[in-house]
Amino acid sequence: MKERIISILIASVAVCNVYAVAPEGYYNDAVGKSGSTLQSELARIISHSDPGYDNLWEIYKTTDRRSDGKVWDMYSNTSDFTFGSDQCGNYGGEGDCYNREHSIPKSWRGGSKYSDAHMVVPTDGYVNNRRSNYPFGEVGTSSYVSDNNFSKVGTCKTSGYSGTVFEPNDEYKGDFARIYFYAATRYYSECGSWGGEGFSGTFPYLDEWTCEMMLRWHRLDPVSQKEIDRNDAVYESTQGNRNPFVDYPELVDLIFGEQTSTPFSPDNIEQPAYIETPVTGEEIHVGTIALGSEHSYASATLYVKGVYVKEDLTLMLDGSTYFDVSPMTLTPDEVISGVNVTITYTPDRSGRHTASLTLFGDISHSVVLTLTGEAVEGFAAVDATNVFDTSFQANWVKHSQATDYELTVWSNVEGEDVEKTVFDVVFADGVPSGWSKTGYTNVENGAVRLGSGNNDGAVVTSSLDMSCPTSLTVTCSPYKTSDNSVLYILVDDVEVAQIDCAAGAVTETIALQSATEESNITFKARKGHRVYLQTASLTTGGGVTKEMIAGYPMRVGDVNHYVVEGLSKGQMYSYNVTAYNGSSVLSESNVITLTTGSSDIDNIYSGELDGIYIYAYNGSIYIDDAPYNARVNIYTIDGQLCASRFIHASRQQLSLDTSGIYIVQIVSGTACHTQRVAVN
Repeated sequence: MKERIISILIASVAVCNVYAVAPEGYYNDAVGKSGSTLQSELARIISHSDPGYDNLWEIYKTTDRRSDGKVWDMYSNTSDFTFGSDQCGNYGGEGDCYNREHSIPKSWRGGSKYSDAHMVVPTDGYVNNRRSNYPFGEVGTSSYVSDNNFSKVGTCKTSGYSGTVFEPNDEYKGDFARIYFYAATRYYSECGSWGGEGFSGTFPYLDEWTCEMMLRWHRLDPVSQKEIDRNDAVYESTQGNRNPFVDYPELVDLIFGEQTSTPFSPDNIEQPAYIETPVTGEEIHVGTIALGSEHSYASATLYVKGVYVKEDLTLMLDGSTYFDVSPMTLTPDEVISGVNVTITYTPDRSGRHTASLTLFGDISHSVVLTLTGEAVEGFAAVDATNVFDTSFQANWVKHSQATDYELTVWSNVEGEDVEKTVFDVVFADGVPSGWSKTGYTNVENGAVRLGSGNNDGAVVTSSLDMSCPTSLTVTCSPYKTSDNSVLYILVDDVEVAQIDCAAGAVTETIALQSATEESNITFKARKGHRVYLQTASLTTGGGVTKEMIAGYPMRVGDVNHYVVEGLSKGQMYSYNVTAYNGSSVLSESNVITLTTGSSDIDNIYSGELDGIYIYAYNGSIYIDDAPYNARVNIYTIDGQLCASRFIHASRQQLSLDTSGIYIVQIVSGTACHTQRVAVN
């Protein structure tokens, strides 16, 4: 017995180093999918034409040929069949002839798909007859055994079934298990109508007792070179498809085992490259500066990190000469490790300025960002410096007549744990009362049309309270596909996003930064690039209140900076300054907003967010205990942004239309949390 155990271990070591190699790109569409989604995608990949039942005799000459040229029989170890001349015919006992054995009896399937070469194998005709249409199983008491006790028929000892079963030899149990996994995948949509034993109408389409047994057989008997050669030969035959569970045995656990939430991610399939951070649609506020003062320029650091990047990433600026970016080219190693890019803002005139920054290269989707900066003349608050976990330095430009300044500091804090809808508009009903229209607009085809061949067109909301972050969801489509249609989104006349709908209807969610208590949103299309705007909705967190920091407002004297202390880590704060001459108010500054955290720009997004629980259930992604006002971005596995919004509750739910693997990114202050989630 000890010698037998040693020989099995040696054999196991030998076969563990045997791997099948699928044709390049064959399984690419299955990468990143899991569970039932993975199974249905594999079914699509391995669909094939029927080779014809009579053609199986010819196919067997390449798929089931032993090294000595004889027929490879998995039911008997004493048969010695010659191709062609030993086809059944008649038989009187084991070894007389070989026939075409349906490893899944064709009577169970009503005769359908009974010429699939992966499932129909050559076997001894007499032993095949003794098997009849019994299911595979593990025999307790035998009623028949083939020569050398190689295979047998008898009562089932496997828990879950008590009838008669056929048990193949241990040498081939893994082969038949992977045939069953193939059948439950290739024909998953039909399994519920099959008779007999072993299959069901629900995922993973094998009965529980059969599935558990086949998993044991799969592990007992790993993929052999025989299976690999047979798989290649079926693929090269007129049938032309593969058994994925031979090519990638780990697929068994991802569909039939305990790893159904794990995405398929084989090492030898090239993964799509994508940018993890930043995300398309993100606004980077470089700074607020005062012209002609020591604060006449501003800089910000953009942290760039990608996955599977193999070629240089290029950065391109467009739209303003007031911004500069360095470096403009990032190497793959830099992007994968994470790299800081410096953005500087040096305006020569007052106003709010924007530019577009695009990151592109050999990645699945380019990333388009909006850069903003504001330049003011005269008295103004400017960006905070020395921003630490619990303090920051507020800065402002001195007023020429001021003798004293009053500093006001507050935070937006969470009240009710509720998300509120500001508006939810279906434009088939027209433009809401109180909204305005400019240029060409017309309600038609269940939408409002923006733009004509000769005129721009826009609709503008009424005044809205957007003093805290909001999420805007828009559905739009092209007037004509030849229009190269783009919907422009503006907040207070400043462009914040572009939605490209030239290829068809698009629904997109845009995370909007805080504006004012009396802001408006403009939906605009340019002439010749006409857009149908179907729906738009705006949501915001409920119960947000402006809470003054203890001790403020505070008269701080004739200075132009002041250190604010005793704050909370990772909290968003705002401040402004009022200039006084004695007791007379001279001027009130603009508002500056910041988030406490490290002032070391080399550590932006270097921290980890702790205590967050992310999971999927019933087509939605749930996020528990993320920081209030953190932003959550949802990507597809190839890096396409499909949802983005701010966290306004202790539990955030995001519903998704399509099953698959998604990348969930949560950004708050100087920390970032990223996790893959499988949505079924």
